Amino acid sequence: MCTVRYVGRFLPDDPLDVPWVVIEHLAAQLGIEDVSRVKRYTERKPTAYEHAWEIRDTYEYHEYENAEWSRRFRTFLHGRAWTHAEGPVALFNQAVGWLRRHRVLLPGVGV
Repeated sequence: MCTVRYVGRFLPDDPLDVPWVVIEHLAAQLGIEDVSRVKRYTERKPTAYEHAWEIRDTYEYHEYENAEWSRRFRTFLHGRAWTHAEGPVALFNQAVGWLRRHRVLLPGVGV
């Protein structure tokens, strides 16, 4: 949930691929006494997907691939590109900001 809130997307493959101090901090917030148990999270592959779906639905995030939200984003981006004299970096930052404000999960790096 933290990566979605702050980065705008779920971690790629391994949800434990973050600094251990982050895991310890989150475990303390969640009241998990034995932090080493977190390592078992990846033992069952569907768990991470199920949690991602639950977070997405509970907090009303939208998939980038959703046709409606993809259309809205492209409309925003097209309008922004034609009405503002800003370079590609600024346009990219505006695009990421729009996606995060509208709770659209950021697409992968390739997109």
